[in-house]
Amino acid sequence: MTAEIHRSLANYPLFGGDTTRSQPPVILIIGGGYSGAALTIRLLEQWQRPLRVVIAEPRSSIGRGQAYSTEETAQLMNGPAGNFSIHPRDLGHLARWVANSARDDGTALADGEAETLFIPRGKFGCYVEEELRQSIEKAASGIEVEHWQSDVIKLDRLASGGLKAQFADGRTLDADIAVLATGVFPLRSDSVLGALSNDWRLTTPWQSKNLDRLSKAQDILIVGASLSMVDTVASFEARGFRGRYHVISRRGHLIEPVRPAGEAMDIVDPDALPQTTRSLLTLAIKARRRLMAEGRDWQVIPFSLRPFILPMWLKATTTERLRFVRHLRALWDVTAHRAAPPSYAAVDAARSAGRFAARAARLLSANPLDGRLQVILQPRRKTQPEVIVVDGIVDARGHQEHDWGRITTPLVKHLQQNGLVRRHDTGFGIDATPDGLVVGLDGIKHGDLFAIGHPLRGVAWESSSLTELRAQAQTLATTLKTLLDPTEDQTPSRLAS
Repeated sequence: MTAEIHRSLANYPLFGGDTTRSQPPVILIIGGGYSGAALTIRLLEQWQRPLRVVIAEPRSSIGRGQAYSTEETAQLMNGPAGNFSIHPRDLGHLARWVANSARDDGTALADGEAETLFIPRGKFGCYVEEELRQSIEKAASGIEVEHWQSDVIKLDRLASGGLKAQFADGRTLDADIAVLATGVFPLRSDSVLGALSNDWRLTTPWQSKNLDRLSKAQDILIVGASLSMVDTVASFEARGFRGRYHVISRRGHLIEPVRPAGEAMDIVDPDALPQTTRSLLTLAIKARRRLMAEGRDWQVIPFSLRPFILPMWLKATTTERLRFVRHLRALWDVTAHRAAPPSYAAVDAARSAGRFAARAARLLSANPLDGRLQVILQPRRKTQPEVIVVDGIVDARGHQEHDWGRITTPLVKHLQQNGLVRRHDTGFGIDATPDGLVVGLDGIKHGDLFAIGHPLRGVAWESSSLTELRAQAQTLATTLKTLLDPTEDQTPSRLAS
């Protein structure tokens, strides 16, 4: 442990080695989606002494969050089951679970078939929920896991040490450690859609009842051209929709399906990482030209670059990070995060039938007109707006608000007001070490507040991907165990200074 953290905790009995404490340590995990569940599982694996874990999650189940609560069976994981085991030391676990589930449902899968399946996101949520439940059942004696079905609205540091959380339902909790596992927050409603704020014809890909009502429509406008757009089309096609899709996005980058692209290639020299956004782009362009000359798929590029994303991001200056966000983020998102082929087949089918069109355009306004919706668009690189008439609009931009300066959730506002966190320079999440130790507004890492996943996007790009979350949960659980258990050597090797 760093000397800085030692100093900040020197007067706090729990961290000073006071083994006479009668009550077990309390860890508050704020958020019960995948991050919160994975962290809890890893904690319970490592912990053998009394411990109290409280998970603050307003949903009735833990492990699903927004992403894996959907009941839309056409909305699939964007990678095969072989990629997404929640257990870092057993990467085939999810595939075996899928195979066993299929067998229980009377479906026999061939050997190895489960590893290649793109399962529904709701089914993945069932998997995470089940693994958490089994982990709790197997936990050592004296360990308690509680689900407080409410939002934390305030979190304050106590002068005597530790944190006090206030919940929306009026309860309070004193915790030794709190972890922000909040996930992403929804984007604010587009102001130009204000005239439709109470109109069911303006919907999201996850509002099944509204999708049902629009399934017989003639024309649907989809705002956004990435994974949520694919979810939208797949869900409509599963309902028998035979109308037209009008897809718009600011830059016109259309996501593609995952394809087997062959072996990775050497794009980046690990001993001479690119220092600027321009140099990274130059390497990617050269790699694409080489792939084209060899008749290979460009999809080799993202998984060839993936191992170097974190070290490049950590070495980059704030100026270069902002340059990447401004110029390359949108392209990277649709390049690195591709769609499940079975879902994308719905897009291909609609396009082949002449019912799908995508382009770069900006939404200017949308208003009811004679039982339909009149939409005014500004196509990119054109001077004149365009008017189209549709029956419904799907906001498929996703839950992608990472800027804590724009999030209006009470807890996020309070944490910034009381200085427990500070907004990251990139506008993505909060300031922290790569291991999740939160930096306060005073620039100090106090050692009682941590984060995992989406709040760390500015610190460690791609920190919200499942494979990264899995690794973060393992590392953070080890760090918390070392901090809170006085019987252990308190030297977590990865805790940044």
